[in-house]
Amino acid sequence: MVEIKFILEVRPITTYTIRNLESLKEGHIYYRFREKDIYLTHLFSFIDIGIKSGETVLIIESMKNLPIIKEKVEQRFSEEQRESIRIVNNFDYYFSGGDFNTKTILGHFAKDLTLLKKDNRSVRTWAHVEWASDEPDAEQLKEYEATSDDFVVRESMLSVCAYSCRSLSPVLHSALEQVHKYVMTDDSFSFSKSYKKP
Repeated sequence: MVEIKFILEVRPITTYTIRNLESLKEGHIYYRFREKDIYLTHLFSFIDIGIKSGETVLIIESMKNLPIIKEKVEQRFSEEQRESIRIVNNFDYYFSGGDFNTKTILGHFAKDLTLLKKDNRSVRTWAHVEWASDEPDAEQLKEYEATSDDFVVRESMLSVCAYSCRSLSPVLHSALEQVHKYVMTDDSFSFSKSYKKP
């Protein structure tokens, strides 16, 4: 069982969240973000921690953020380190099989993880989840994330699922809290009070 120590002292918001994120080696995290700059700070810290730990990092990201992320990765990491970072367009995951097709998404995920795990290194994932419709079906989203949660737990990996606050209704927010062990915002990090798994 993974032990997590939460940092209780008052700190600048990003440092507080990053320190808690650093202490995790495995787990499924629902990240509800507001500010793009803070979001990117957390994303690069996630990559830094993974590279320092000798892990492979899979980033599934929005097309609008890809140029910034690829440029920063090029600047921050050596060629050898970059071989451990895979960055993919989230369009390939969330839209290629129709809007938010669970089977297609999980198929892409399994294929990427098979490729990344070939050298037996741990893999950590960060996914910026989006959809084309005004709002996805809450039960469909919950089913997808519950299946993902099963996979993350079984593989003992660390996985962040990032959602923009602007795209979340109260119903979606509640559904997501039930299928992620941890909840993160730009300035907080905690256990989910409504997570259903023992």
